[in-house]
Amino acid sequence: MMKGLGGWWLLVALATPVAAAPVEGQVLRVIDGDSLIVQTAPDATPLEVRLEGIDAPEGCQAGGPAARDALAAFVQEKTVSLAIKGHDHYGRTLATVSVDGLNVNLRMVAEGQAWSLRTRWDYGPYVKQERMALALKRGLHATPGAVLPADFRRRNGPCKGPPAASGPGAAPASAPAPTSQAPAAAPLLADAGASRCDGRTDCSQMRSCEEATYFLQHCPGVKMDGDHDGVPCERQWCR
Repeated sequence: MMKGLGGWWLLVALATPVAAAPVEGQVLRVIDGDSLIVQTAPDATPLEVRLEGIDAPEGCQAGGPAARDALAAFVQEKTVSLAIKGHDHYGRTLATVSVDGLNVNLRMVAEGQAWSLRTRWDYGPYVKQERMALALKRGLHATPGAVLPADFRRRNGPCKGPPAASGPGAAPASAPAPTSQAPAAAPLLADAGASRCDGRTDCSQMRSCEEATYFLQHCPGVKMDGDHDGVPCERQWCR
């Protein structure tokens, strides 16, 4: 009977996806509590990696700087292993990040520095760790009223400008202050797509000096400062 099914078993084997081998790299910089820049090879463009399955507070949200510091403590300037899952709509690499066998994604949730990422169908892959952190009042659960990043973005919009600095002496981030009158000119970085590295590298793809400066300071592989003076797109935007 098994002999007759040989062809069927072969088709099943061929249709079963094979997990990609982990990719190793050096962490160049931690952007916030769930994203970082990784150099995978000396001649390769650095990857902006989004920790898959978790959602840390926004940089301008309460708990954002602490989450960034926590992630930096795990990975900054260390060699990490990336189990790549794909890419998000910003073009960032989605991955489970490990250091010396430690699942950093899981640990961030277990330490109360991030939530398990919700989907339409469930509470995400780390809901058990999240519930334990909540019960033990760890990290952002130490005080009641912690707001999910998705809810924060719906109420306040994305953070404007670069993520807050981390480390001792850094000023705590605060939510955008409400205002009764519209600003004279809303900065382009308020746009969700412009507040993240999204693969754009050239001055022709920018829409303001502010946006070009953000990309130069925070995004890998940009080609906007030919004279290396720290001022991007001097002919087009930053005259």
